[in-house]
Amino acid sequence: TKPYICMLLSRHILKLRNNSFKNICSSFCFSKNLFSNEKKEFNINGPSNPSEHFYLNPEELKCYEAAEEKLNIDRILGYIKKNKYFVVHGPRQSMKTSLMEYITNKINKDEELSKEYLCTYANIEMNDSDSTKGEVFTEIAAELADAAIREHGDTFPLEFNRSYKDERELIFQDLLSEWSNKRWREEKKKSVVIFDEYDSLERHYRNFLHQLRKGYKNRTDFFFPCSVILCGMKKVEDKKLTGSPFNIAESYRTKNWFREDVKALYRQYEEEYGNRVTEEAIDRIFYWTQGQPWLVNRIGVGIMEHFELLSQEEKEKEKCIVTSDIVDRVVNKIKINEETHLMSLHTLIKEPRIRNVIIPLLNNSYFDPEKELDVEYVKDLGIISEKGKITNPLYQQVLPRIIISSEKSLTQYLDDNVKDYRNYITDRKVDMNKALNDFFNVLKKGGKNLEHLFLSERESAVTLFAYGNFQRFGNAGGYVNHESAQGRGAFDIHVEFKDNKLIDDSEFIIEFKTEKSDGGKGNRSFDFNNPKASIQLKRNKKQLLDYLQSRDLTTGYFIVIDFKDNKYSKYKEALHYEEVKLERNDISYTLHCYCFHVKSYYTV
Repeated sequence: TKPYICMLLSRHILKLRNNSFKNICSSFCFSKNLFSNEKKEFNINGPSNPSEHFYLNPEELKCYEAAEEKLNIDRILGYIKKNKYFVVHGPRQSMKTSLMEYITNKINKDEELSKEYLCTYANIEMNDSDSTKGEVFTEIAAELADAAIREHGDTFPLEFNRSYKDERELIFQDLLSEWSNKRWREEKKKSVVIFDEYDSLERHYRNFLHQLRKGYKNRTDFFFPCSVILCGMKKVEDKKLTGSPFNIAESYRTKNWFREDVKALYRQYEEEYGNRVTEEAIDRIFYWTQGQPWLVNRIGVGIMEHFELLSQEEKEKEKCIVTSDIVDRVVNKIKINEETHLMSLHTLIKEPRIRNVIIPLLNNSYFDPEKELDVEYVKDLGIISEKGKITNPLYQQVLPRIIISSEKSLTQYLDDNVKDYRNYITDRKVDMNKALNDFFNVLKKGGKNLEHLFLSERESAVTLFAYGNFQRFGNAGGYVNHESAQGRGAFDIHVEFKDNKLIDDSEFIIEFKTEKSDGGKGNRSFDFNNPKASIQLKRNKKQLLDYLQSRDLTTGYFIVIDFKDNKYSKYKEALHYEEVKLERNDISYTLHCYCFHVKSYYTV
């Protein structure tokens, strides 16, 4: 055993670029994880282990019970029994690997299933960009050999690989064939293989699928696995291959948890640590995450860190009760920090087919009907929901910042020109009008840095730029949220300070409206105080008043970004300001209204 462990350790050390040291060690330890603590924890690194993590049994998840296309254990086993090859896919860190490991254990340990099947799980994540076919398929064959020893104590694949004399690019296909047939001859067991992270292959992805297809026709004669499960972020068809690489029975996407599932996970935390989690806190966790498994666990980690940092006096004051306020504080830290999961969106957002779907959503526009395939692709990645909205409010808050950070020149411009939040604090109060005037000054002086963004993203640039600008209040401990409603033509930035060491409890709602350069001769022009203003403007003002009323506020900020040609613009000055007084239900409201004329500064 010792030589094998040393060999396996050396192979995994080579993968340090893709995995944390803790995950590497956990992958070759057979007993309970060496790094585990006495008490269980929320898991945000790698597959969940029921012995050390708060864990939800896949067979008991409510989200799969209610789904129209159930991805449950019986359905998966049904496809295996029918000798099907199929895909289980889902967003990053959506418990796919935990589900696949559960399936593996279910088949190998169930009294009836283990008599008929032998299931092997292999993670084939790798960077194949600089590798030859022979190197890639030798590596995949080695992963299978590791899995065979780890899961079954079977050294045949390892011995087969050592003695293989043919072309190395065929070693993967030949190993599956010989090993499957040997299992059937000796034990009368059908072979089931799960390939996790199969879509990490790029250069040799198509060849991998074709080798599976060549063996597919032999599966019923026991010269190839009877069933193969491909697990990854993408469906096979998302790779836009020509022709069918091999017969896929179905593609299933993992589901986000329901509120009942989130509650069940946090009840385990309550039992383990004795800290009560209120129903309001569960509601808030579900609101921010919409059941995305990694985010649910990440908030849990943040809650545990929150209590660990409290003094004994503070713990007694809070009574170790998890409230919705604590959840919001944790979420605010997650938004500000460079979280691994959230930052993985950086890579995705660079893809034009993803960017072209996300940016219109942030600006409250509808999808281009011709982008239907791109929309489905972004849904599969878990960035937008089946209803065509950003999957969860937490993603909606961080996506504008991620998009802006992908524009390096713009990021540098903001860093150099956006003032520190302390410039707007006087006697523990925030001067939002001063902050807005500085925002417009930064907007005026953007030059080529902003012109590029305006040209490429049009009206959406305002959404991105505004959120990137006001996010600085988050550095002061404020809660900065970007809220939108599809088709409304406006978006809101909501800034709130509570229990803040520098600033008194206060709240600000800023509504942005873009006037498009559609060539109209004033039919959509606006006049803040004119009763005959456009219907759309009236609607926006009414919505802002409704919003203020719901928050018990009497002051709001209304900003119009005008893209019209100079001759059609309502106001002659590049930046127009008015203070509008309104009455509703015997309450006086003040709206600070600004109109910024883009074409006074930019050729767009």
